Amino acid sequence: MTFRFQTFAAGAFLSMAMGLTLPSIADGFYANETLQRQAPDAFALQPEAHDFLVSAYALTIKDGDRLLDLIAEDKALTNAIQQWPEMTIEQQIPWLKKVFALEVRSFGTEAPKLIIDNHSYPKKMVYFDFDVEAGGNGIVYLNPDKLAEEEAFASLAFLIHETRHSYQFQWAMTGQSDAVSQGYLAAFTAQKQLTGFGFSDFLTLLNEYEAFQYGNYVIGKLTDWQVDMINMGTFASQYDSQGQLKIDLQALAAQTNVLDEKSQLKSVTRDQLTSSEQLSLLEQYNEFAKAQHALRQQ
Repeated sequence: MTFRFQTFAAGAFLSMAMGLTLPSIADGFYANETLQRQAPDAFALQPEAHDFLVSAYALTIKDGDRLLDLIAEDKALTNAIQQWPEMTIEQQIPWLKKVFALEVRSFGTEAPKLIIDNHSYPKKMVYFDFDVEAGGNGIVYLNPDKLAEEEAFASLAFLIHETRHSYQFQWAMTGQSDAVSQGYLAAFTAQKQLTGFGFSDFLTLLNEYEAFQYGNYVIGKLTDWQVDMINMGTFASQYDSQGQLKIDLQALAAQTNVLDEKSQLKSVTRDQLTSSEQLSLLEQYNEFAKAQHALRQQ
């Protein structure tokens, strides 16, 4: 079933009425400012990550298109993906390995170890195992028994997502000073060091946020945007049936920066701005994430 949602960009947000009631983080779904300020460079909802949002999105789309081109060149694989919902997980596995090889090739990085079994990480459905201290390429893990219980495209979506983490990790380990490499490094480090993650906290870590955007973009293009899995990241990493982000953090962040400049130029405090203008990017995200939260309760 395909769900359709509005894309929440800056203009839409500023047209909202004043006096918004922000959701509680008590149930673990919404983003937690206190947690995220412990490693602000690691989270897409923090102002320190704005340069990452700007730089990473173009890279996400370019890399996604490169993988899509390689898939399109393989007619047997293309036909298999068209038949994906009719396949058992056992039938999907050889094609998953094919997509894995093409994805690594598209990145031009070293291949991580790929494990597809139901016992290496028995409590996990999928996983990317890494060690910030040791470096390396990481391990991509899929549990076929658990994936067989999920939606049909979950196996392909998670394979693409977890393999993207190896690309991110290898770039993080290069020590480059650009916003994307440093953002990946901050996120992988925070993932190991912080505790108490809620749903939106973990999935707005820069590595998770971008890997879900990348994977959802590829699946969206492969299926003409007709596959919508609400648990594949937050709405900030998901696309609607028109191929637009459901929550556009880059647009919201840009508008928030304009409002900050407005406050400074007029020599007023943020308390003197309207209710909508006072909200941080994290608070705006939490407001728009109510739609996803409601769907997850069904």
